[in-house]
Amino acid sequence: MKSKWNLIASIIQLAVGIAAIIAYIIIATNGESMLKWTVTLILAICYVIFGIIGLIDWIKAKKY
Repeated sequence: MKSKWNLIASIIQLAVGIAAIIAYIIIATNGESMLKWTVTLILAICYVIFGIIGLIDWIKAKKY
C-alpha cells in the first residue's frame, strides 16, 4: 500500500501545477510576452498530470 507521503506529494504537485497555470493566465492577461513562459506552462501541465496520476494510484492502492 502506498504511504501517506505519496498522497501528500501528489496533492502538493497538483496544487503547485494549478497555481502555476493560474499565474500563467494572469501574466497573459496583463499583456506580457508569453513566448518565454511557454515552457513553464508545459511543465505546470505535466505537474498537474503527475499529481492526478499519483492521486489515482493512491486511491487504487487503498482499495486493495
